[in-house]
Amino acid sequence: MKQRPTRGVRSFSMPIGIIRQANFLRNEITNRALETTLSRERLGKYLDATKQDLDRALKLYEANTKIAESFYTPLQCLEVCLRNSIDVQLTRTYGGFWFDNSAVSLNPDSRNSLNEARRGLSSPTQGKIVAELKFAFWVALLGRGYDATIWRKSLHHAFRGDNRGKRRSDVHGRFNAIRRFRNRIAHHEPVFHRPCDQTHKEILEALGWMCPQTAAWATFHSRFEATISEIQSDPDFSGIITP
Repeated sequence: MKQRPTRGVRSFSMPIGIIRQANFLRNEITNRALETTLSRERLGKYLDATKQDLDRALKLYEANTKIAESFYTPLQCLEVCLRNSIDVQLTRTYGGFWFDNSAVSLNPDSRNSLNEARRGLSSPTQGKIVAELKFAFWVALLGRGYDATIWRKSLHHAFRGDNRGKRRSDVHGRFNAIRRFRNRIAHHEPVFHRPCDQTHKEILEALGWMCPQTAAWATFHSRFEATISEIQSDPDFSGIITP
Protein backbone atom coordinates (compact mmCIF):
# COMPACT_ATOMS: atom_id res chain seq x y z
CA MET A 1 0.00 0.00 0.00
CA LYS A 2 1.32 3.43 -0.93
CA GLN A 3 1.90 5.54 2.17
CA ARG A 4 -0.05 8.79 2.27
CA PRO A 5 1.93 11.95 3.00
CA THR A 6 1.62 13.44 6.46
CA ARG A 7 -1.17 16.03 6.63
CA GLY A 8 0.13 19.54 6.20
CA VAL A 9 3.49 18.35 4.81
CA ARG A 10 4.07 18.41 1.08
CA SER A 11 5.56 15.24 -0.35
CA PHE A 12 8.85 15.70 -2.20
CA SER A 13 11.14 13.27 -3.92
CA MET A 14 14.06 13.68 -6.28
CA PRO A 15 14.72 11.20 -9.10
CA ILE A 16 17.70 8.94 -8.41
CA GLY A 17 19.36 10.01 -11.64
CA ILE A 18 19.27 13.63 -10.54
CA ILE A 19 20.74 12.78 -7.14
CA ARG A 20 23.59 10.82 -8.72
CA GLN A 21 24.39 13.65 -11.09
CA ALA A 22 23.84 16.48 -8.61
CA ASN A 23 27.17 18.06 -9.56
CA PHE A 24 25.70 18.84 -12.99
CA LEU A 25 23.13 21.07 -11.28
CA ARG A 26 25.91 23.42 -10.25
CA ASN A 27 26.75 26.43 -12.34
CA GLU A 28 29.01 29.43 -11.77
CA ILE A 29 26.37 31.24 -9.71
CA THR A 30 25.78 28.18 -7.51
CA ASN A 31 29.50 27.62 -7.12
CA ARG A 32 30.03 31.19 -5.92
CA ALA A 33 27.14 30.85 -3.49
CA LEU A 34 28.62 27.63 -2.09
CA GLU A 35 32.01 29.30 -1.81
CA THR A 36 30.35 31.81 0.53
CA THR A 37 28.11 29.46 2.54
CA LEU A 38 30.75 26.76 2.99
CA SER A 39 33.47 29.42 3.35
CA ARG A 40 36.66 29.63 1.37
CA GLU A 41 38.65 28.76 4.50
CA ARG A 42 36.78 25.44 4.89
CA LEU A 43 37.26 24.77 1.19
CA GLY A 44 41.00 25.46 1.48
CA LYS A 45 42.22 21.85 1.37
CA TYR A 46 39.90 21.08 -1.54
CA LEU A 47 41.09 24.13 -3.48
CA ASP A 48 44.73 23.27 -2.79
CA ALA A 49 44.17 19.71 -4.02
CA THR A 50 42.54 20.94 -7.25
CA LYS A 51 44.94 23.80 -7.97
CA GLN A 52 42.40 26.46 -6.94
CA ASP A 53 39.77 25.23 -9.40
CA LEU A 54 36.52 26.03 -7.55
CA ASP A 55 34.33 23.71 -9.61
CA ARG A 56 36.64 20.72 -9.10
CA ALA A 57 37.09 21.66 -5.44
CA LEU A 58 33.33 21.51 -4.90
CA LYS A 59 33.17 18.19 -6.71
CA LEU A 60 35.89 16.92 -4.37
CA TYR A 61 33.92 18.30 -1.41
CA GLU A 62 30.91 16.28 -2.60
CA ALA A 63 33.08 13.17 -2.93
CA ASN A 64 34.44 13.71 0.58
CA THR A 65 30.87 13.88 1.89
CA LYS A 66 30.08 10.54 0.23
CA ILE A 67 33.20 8.95 1.75
CA ALA A 68 32.27 10.24 5.21
CA GLU A 69 28.70 9.00 4.80
CA SER A 70 29.94 5.52 3.84
CA PHE A 71 31.59 5.17 7.26
CA TYR A 72 28.28 5.51 9.10
CA THR A 73 27.53 1.78 9.41
CA PRO A 74 30.98 0.56 10.55
CA LEU A 75 31.43 3.45 12.97
CA GLN A 76 27.93 3.05 14.38
CA CYS A 77 28.50 -0.68 14.91
CA LEU A 78 31.88 -0.08 16.52
CA GLU A 79 30.63 2.53 18.97
CA VAL A 80 27.56 0.56 20.05
CA CYS A 81 29.51 -2.70 20.29
CA LEU A 82 32.30 -1.09 22.33
CA ARG A 83 30.04 0.47 24.94
CA ASN A 84 27.90 -2.65 25.29
CA SER A 85 30.90 -5.00 25.46
CA ILE A 86 32.50 -2.90 28.18
CA ASP A 87 29.20 -2.56 30.05
CA VAL A 88 28.55 -6.33 29.98
CA GLN A 89 32.04 -7.16 31.18
CA LEU A 90 32.12 -4.59 33.98
CA THR A 91 28.63 -5.61 35.09
CA ARG A 92 29.82 -9.20 35.38
CA THR A 93 32.75 -8.13 37.53
CA TYR A 94 31.32 -5.27 39.60
CA GLY A 95 27.55 -5.66 39.36
CA GLY A 96 24.81 -3.34 38.11
CA PHE A 97 25.58 0.39 38.03
CA TRP A 98 29.25 -0.59 38.04
CA PHE A 99 30.25 3.03 37.43
CA ASP A 100 29.10 3.82 41.00
CA ASN A 101 31.18 1.00 42.50
CA SER A 102 34.16 2.43 44.39
CA ALA A 103 36.30 -0.49 43.17
CA VAL A 104 36.01 0.85 39.61
CA SER A 105 37.45 4.19 40.77
CA LEU A 106 36.66 6.41 37.81
CA ASN A 107 39.10 9.29 37.36
CA PRO A 108 37.80 12.90 37.54
CA ASP A 109 37.34 13.24 33.76
CA SER A 110 35.37 9.99 33.53
CA ARG A 111 33.32 10.95 36.57
CA ASN A 112 32.47 14.32 35.01
CA SER A 113 31.36 12.58 31.80
CA LEU A 114 29.18 10.24 33.84
CA ASN A 115 27.57 13.12 35.76
CA GLU A 116 26.92 14.99 32.53
CA ALA A 117 25.20 11.93 31.03
CA ARG A 118 23.04 11.56 34.12
CA ARG A 119 21.93 15.19 34.08
CA GLY A 120 20.28 14.70 30.71
CA LEU A 121 18.07 11.84 31.94
CA SER A 122 14.82 12.03 33.89
CA SER A 123 14.93 8.36 34.91
CA PRO A 124 18.59 7.25 34.69
CA THR A 125 18.54 3.46 34.35
CA GLN A 126 21.83 1.70 33.70
CA GLY A 127 20.92 1.12 30.07
CA LYS A 128 20.00 4.76 29.49
CA ILE A 129 23.18 5.99 31.13
CA VAL A 130 25.29 3.63 29.01
CA ALA A 131 23.60 4.87 25.83
CA GLU A 132 24.04 8.51 26.86
CA LEU A 133 27.77 8.31 27.57
CA LYS A 134 30.01 9.59 24.77
CA PHE A 135 32.40 7.48 22.72
CA ALA A 136 35.34 9.27 24.34
CA PHE A 137 34.26 8.00 27.76
CA TRP A 138 34.47 4.37 26.65
CA VAL A 139 37.80 4.83 24.88
CA ALA A 140 39.20 6.50 28.01
CA LEU A 141 38.36 3.39 30.08
CA LEU A 142 40.96 1.57 27.97
CA GLY A 143 43.65 4.10 28.90
CA ARG A 144 46.83 3.61 30.92
CA GLY A 145 45.27 4.93 34.12
CA TYR A 146 42.95 1.91 34.27
CA ASP A 147 45.56 -0.72 33.38
CA ALA A 148 46.12 -2.04 36.92
CA THR A 149 42.44 -1.91 37.85
CA ILE A 150 39.52 -2.55 35.51
CA TRP A 151 41.64 -3.68 32.53
CA ARG A 152 43.51 -6.50 34.28
CA LYS A 153 40.58 -7.48 36.49
CA SER A 154 37.87 -7.35 33.85
CA LEU A 155 38.07 -5.48 30.55
CA HIS A 156 40.68 -7.62 28.81
CA HIS A 157 38.01 -10.33 28.54
CA ALA A 158 35.93 -8.06 26.26
CA PHE A 159 38.55 -8.20 23.50
CA ARG A 160 39.02 -11.91 22.92
CA GLY A 161 36.67 -12.30 19.96
CA ASP A 162 39.47 -13.88 17.93
CA ASN A 163 40.44 -16.10 20.89
CA ARG A 164 43.67 -14.20 21.36
CA GLY A 165 44.47 -11.79 24.15
CA LYS A 166 45.22 -8.16 23.34
CA ARG A 167 47.59 -5.73 24.99
CA ARG A 168 45.75 -2.82 26.54
CA SER A 169 48.04 -0.31 24.83
CA ASP A 170 47.22 -1.81 21.42
CA VAL A 171 43.49 -1.79 22.09
CA HIS A 172 43.50 1.77 23.39
CA GLY A 173 45.73 2.96 20.56
CA ARG A 174 43.40 1.50 17.94
CA PHE A 175 40.19 2.84 19.43
CA ASN A 176 41.69 6.24 20.13
CA ALA A 177 42.83 6.56 16.51
CA ILE A 178 39.33 5.59 15.36
CA ARG A 179 37.85 8.14 17.78
CA ARG A 180 39.95 10.91 16.21
CA PHE A 181 38.89 9.83 12.71
CA ARG A 182 35.25 9.68 13.82
CA ASN A 183 35.51 13.20 15.18
CA ARG A 184 36.88 14.49 11.88
CA ILE A 185 33.81 13.09 10.14
CA ALA A 186 31.46 14.43 12.83
CA HIS A 187 33.00 17.90 12.46
CA HIS A 188 32.73 17.77 8.65
CA GLU A 189 36.49 17.82 8.11
CA PRO A 190 38.17 16.50 4.95
CA VAL A 191 39.17 12.83 4.97
CA PHE A 192 39.78 12.30 1.24
CA HIS A 193 43.54 12.68 1.73
CA ARG A 194 43.71 10.13 4.55
CA PRO A 195 44.20 6.35 4.18
CA CYS A 196 40.47 5.64 4.49
CA ASP A 197 40.77 2.11 3.13
CA GLN A 198 43.19 1.19 5.92
CA THR A 199 41.02 2.92 8.51
CA HIS A 200 37.96 1.01 7.29
CA LYS A 201 39.83 -2.29 7.67
CA GLU A 202 41.04 -1.31 11.15
CA ILE A 203 37.49 -0.48 12.27
CA LEU A 204 36.23 -3.87 11.12
CA GLU A 205 39.21 -5.64 12.69
CA ALA A 206 38.57 -3.87 16.02
CA LEU A 207 34.95 -4.98 15.81
CA GLY A 208 36.20 -8.54 15.34
CA TRP A 209 38.21 -8.28 18.55
CA MET A 210 34.89 -7.96 20.35
CA CYS A 211 32.51 -9.99 18.17
CA PRO A 212 33.42 -11.63 14.83
CA GLN A 213 29.74 -12.04 13.91
CA THR A 214 29.05 -8.33 14.35
CA ALA A 215 32.17 -7.54 12.33
CA ALA A 216 30.91 -9.77 9.50
CA TRP A 217 27.49 -8.10 9.63
CA ALA A 218 29.02 -4.61 9.52
CA THR A 219 31.27 -5.64 6.62
CA PHE A 220 28.28 -6.85 4.63
CA HIS A 221 26.31 -3.64 5.16
CA SER A 222 29.19 -1.19 4.81
CA ARG A 223 29.05 0.90 1.64
CA PHE A 224 32.63 2.13 1.90
CA GLU A 225 34.28 -0.16 -0.66
CA ALA A 226 31.64 0.48 -3.34
CA THR A 227 31.75 4.22 -2.66
CA ILE A 228 35.53 4.60 -2.73
CA SER A 229 35.82 2.42 -5.83
CA GLU A 230 33.34 4.62 -7.70
CA ILE A 231 35.07 7.83 -6.62
CA GLN A 232 38.57 6.59 -7.46
CA SER A 233 37.41 5.62 -10.95
CA ASP A 234 36.68 9.29 -11.72
CA PRO A 235 39.66 10.78 -13.60
CA ASP A 236 39.04 14.14 -11.90
CA PHE A 237 40.26 12.56 -8.65
CA SER A 238 43.37 10.88 -10.06
CA GLY A 239 46.21 11.36 -7.61
CA ILE A 240 43.96 13.21 -5.15
CA ILE A 241 41.92 10.58 -3.32
CA THR A 242 44.18 8.54 -1.04
CA PRO A 243 43.65 4.79 -1.60
